[in-house]
Amino acid sequence: MLHQETNEYGVISVDNTFLNQLIKESLKPFEGKVWNAHYKGKSSDFMIKLGNIDGLADREVRESERGVYVKVYLLVKFGVSMSAVSSALISNISEVLENDLELQIDNIEVVITGVIMSKGTVKRDIVYSYRNDESKENN
Repeated sequence: MLHQETNEYGVISVDNTFLNQLIKESLKPFEGKVWNAHYKGKSSDFMIKLGNIDGLADREVRESERGVYVKVYLLVKFGVSMSAVSSALISNISEVLENDLELQIDNIEVVITGVIMSKGTVKRDIVYSYRNDESKENN
């Protein structure tokens, strides 16, 4: 379970399944161009062509004293703007966590583990990071 809030009306729980669905929905505009990936960046080219690599997806989600920490690993198709994909994903996740759920964010990291080319996947390790201003001040 990611987060649990209790008040006089009952208990509200947010679990990793919710965040996985949020990530999946945030990537829909990039369907066919961006896929969830394994942290090692390894994937079968055959599975990529089938479009079924979500089973290999790896995400890190935890709650710390400073807030929620999210790390997402992605593969992108050659020619797709990595910064546009990363900023859109970070923006969507942060908006839902901060505005809708009123949760503090420690950090959101999007790691591009590879670029899918016509002849295979080229391994990369590019990290895009979001850290809210309050977390920066506390460091």
